[in-house]
Amino acid sequence: MNRHQQIYRLRMQGMALVTVLFILTLMTVTVSWLSEDVLLALRRTENIRDVEQSWQMLMGSESWAVSVLARDGRESQADHPAESWNNLGQGVQIEHGILTTVIEDMQGRFNLNNMIDESTVDFQPTGGQPDPRIWTQAFRRLLVSLELNPDLSNAILDWLDPDQNVRGASGAEDSDYLSLEPPYRAANRQFNDVSELLQVKGFDVKIVQALAPYLVALPVSGVSININTAPAGVLRILGKNLLSEGESERLVSERPEEGYTLEEFLQHDMMSGEQEIASPLIGISSDYFLIRSSTEFGRARMKITSLVERKDENTEVINRSPVL
Repeated sequence: MNRHQQIYRLRMQGMALVTVLFILTLMTVTVSWLSEDVLLALRRTENIRDVEQSWQMLMGSESWAVSVLARDGRESQADHPAESWNNLGQGVQIEHGILTTVIEDMQGRFNLNNMIDESTVDFQPTGGQPDPRIWTQAFRRLLVSLELNPDLSNAILDWLDPDQNVRGASGAEDSDYLSLEPPYRAANRQFNDVSELLQVKGFDVKIVQALAPYLVALPVSGVSININTAPAGVLRILGKNLLSEGESERLVSERPEEGYTLEEFLQHDMMSGEQEIASPLIGISSDYFLIRSSTEFGRARMKITSLVERKDENTEVINRSPVL
């Protein structure tokens, strides 16, 4: 083999080597790309599976909690913290996750919509006559207990009532809200949620956060406060005279394991002289409960709240909301 043939052969071997290296590189990139694409597809499928499984578990949790409340309604005439619905445990360990279910009696709170029937009452405080607006007065006491302006109640009554008559300097109707940016109108209807207070004149985030633990917006009015599930902050507003924190805490600490009867509560020395005011505000049974369900399954984290109405022989979810 002469020198030219040797050079040609080396060149061909070099080209073959370059070609092989190029093909190997191309194959490596392709395999890597395909592997990443397959991995993403698998992850996507797993995430969808985890979300669907989490949702099914939440629905199962909700159904179970509804059945607990339904059974309790058939077996008991009163609702108190010692009952099974309030003792569901800290959570259930499941394969690849955990499921937690908590039930809260929403009649342990003050229902904002109790004031809607009083929003059309034209009361003028003259002649020493007692204010017939018992729920409005209770709400004013709640505001005072939190060191807030009790006249904020006027803006709420204007938000609820069907007219355009402004209640003094603290009230507000369409003329006030339409001047804002963006403009809107007074609802002239029930509250759908406590967070709606943020749209009402005089209420800001700080005020609403202070009130939120004690309030609820139920789809009906005239709902009594359950004295056996209400916190001290709600119990202190049930009389004409605002109880101190210590006095209301005593009502909670001395609450019998199976709850007060109405007579026992009204005869408690902390309620001395307050029976006439407190009686129409209170009860010992409840129709409205909130189920809080949460699950962790795989990579999915989901929470929902379900408002349950329990009336007569029917117990059902009337509102369901995801928690973001």
